Amino acid sequence: MPRGCGAGSSDLFLPRHFLFNVIPARGDARREGEVMYPRFRPLAALLPLLLISSAHAEQNIDPIVVTATRQPTRISETLADVTVLVHDDIEKATGSTTLELLARQPGLQLSNNGGAGKASSIFIRGAEARHTLLLVDGVPLSSATLGTPSLADIPLSQIERIEIVRGPSSAVYGSDAIGGVIQIFTRRGEGPLRGDAFIGFGSKNTQEYAAGLSGGSEIVSGSLRISHQTTDGFNAASDPVRYNTANFSKPNPDNDGYYQTAVTGNFAVRPFKGHELGITAYAVEGRNKYDGGGPTVNAFADVRNSVFTGYSRNKLTSNWTSLLRYGRSEDSSTNFAPGRTLFETTQGQFTWENQISLPLGNLIVGYEHLAQNVTSTTKYTVDERTVSSPFIGYNLKYADHRLQLSARNDDNSQFGKKTTGNLAYGYQFTNELSAHGSIGSAFKAPSFNQLYFPGFGNASLKPEEALNREVGLTWQNTAHRFGFVYFDNQITDLIGGFPLVNINEASIRGTSLSYQGSIGPWTLQAAADLMKPRDEMTGNALPRRADQTGNLALSYASGPFNAGIEIQGVGARFDDAANKRPMAGYGLMNLFGSYRITSDLRIEARVNNVFDKEYETAWAYAQAGANAFIGIRYSPR
Repeated sequence: MPRGCGAGSSDLFLPRHFLFNVIPARGDARREGEVMYPRFRPLAALLPLLLISSAHAEQNIDPIVVTATRQPTRISETLADVTVLVHDDIEKATGSTTLELLARQPGLQLSNNGGAGKASSIFIRGAEARHTLLLVDGVPLSSATLGTPSLADIPLSQIERIEIVRGPSSAVYGSDAIGGVIQIFTRRGEGPLRGDAFIGFGSKNTQEYAAGLSGGSEIVSGSLRISHQTTDGFNAASDPVRYNTANFSKPNPDNDGYYQTAVTGNFAVRPFKGHELGITAYAVEGRNKYDGGGPTVNAFADVRNSVFTGYSRNKLTSNWTSLLRYGRSEDSSTNFAPGRTLFETTQGQFTWENQISLPLGNLIVGYEHLAQNVTSTTKYTVDERTVSSPFIGYNLKYADHRLQLSARNDDNSQFGKKTTGNLAYGYQFTNELSAHGSIGSAFKAPSFNQLYFPGFGNASLKPEEALNREVGLTWQNTAHRFGFVYFDNQITDLIGGFPLVNINEASIRGTSLSYQGSIGPWTLQAAADLMKPRDEMTGNALPRRADQTGNLALSYASGPFNAGIEIQGVGARFDDAANKRPMAGYGLMNLFGSYRITSDLRIEARVNNVFDKEYETAWAYAQAGANAFIGIRYSPR
């Protein structure tokens, strides 16, 4: 969908705003306006598994994470609510989109306007879609006009790793991170020079092709990958009457397809020990067909995203490592519905980051300068801004105590300075049991649409602000990890109304339970989220966010064979802020599996929405029914 103000776009200016005992099959009749409120059972059947310990785990449940504090830290020592998806997790999701994979993670919910490539939103812990910061290889990628991250067009085949940090992170990264941060790392080169390839086919004439070449030594490393995806899609309008009500336009009854081509590359050289120079590149171009302009209009958007970085990482002394990096990102959408509109954001970011090991703890000190520019067929009175940001962080591990501090000052050329901070403390009760608590502030700068869109924007808007408090418990051994988090995020000066003003307040309180572990050949991941995202002025539920969600993934691996099941449950929601457009809760089941023919060659298969469930994540927009995908992957070990 368009990145500006086209019909059907979600979260443009004002958001439109457990698993069940029975998962109805596609075609189950419901009366208009009826809401299904399922009984939520917090995965009680899994409790016996959670109490079993094993000395042998086949997965790494304590990986290194860098996004939470900018410093490499094991998850068990990070005082934040974090999920890490590694290469194997991403390959198992082949046949899904990146957004669908994210929606199956704890604390994340998805809104999508009708399939791959369409306007989409990710809500972290019930915060607004614009309250999520997206980083690609450390560089922000977003639309400065919409103010939302550019997640809809990132192909899984180009991703090496995903880190998700839930909770405010403005003290580390500045604006946007009221709900949290998603960082995507593209593929890297290491080990002997080798190639890999993938080809797959699925329902709705879905096709995927990918190939890459990578390798590296202690001195030089690099990789180059190319991928192409295409699908005929389906009719994005689930109900023409309701679609017309929402968009003041009748939909085109044709299928709304999508295709994209993506390239990533990186090259690094290490001429001396402790010194590295490198470049990375990511670029994707695609075409998204959507409904807009009437029943006979073949509306489409040509989209383009890219991220380029150059960096120098230098170990200047035994306890001081410096990182200099320049990154540039572009988010562009040219829409034809049938007239032409262009919305393009370019961002250039310079970063100087210094990590210093102290006799007690680790210090990080840095400075960032961000320049944003908007190019559009819509004339904005102001089309550029800059943000200068010094920041500091401190991590301490002493005996059974852990302390993490961070602070940042953002000087925005539009509205001045904003200072944010975060304080977190953790205590290790036993080798397995630990607790943590934190308090942190965050903010979101108004988007260019909110400030300057003709006839709509208000140049006097202030940033939205948040204060989050949370406590958590973690029990972890070598094979199992169980987490509990309670959070209370109070957001003020929310932008709303017409004309736009800072009038609203939101309260988001919730509890998250998660488990990850292995028992013999079985691997289990489960999560349950209970929260209340509410408008403080009206008491209404925030749009498109359920109070109850749950996810489960169970897989079995033996020899060359691997198979698993995914179950996702989402409670009832409302599509609009007035809570007049109800959307029923839903439950989905997916199956996946692979068989290794040789050490380098395997067949992969996936069936999504096995029971052909009809459901919506955005009012009057359809989601895919039962669909299958099969592929063959060549990947030398």
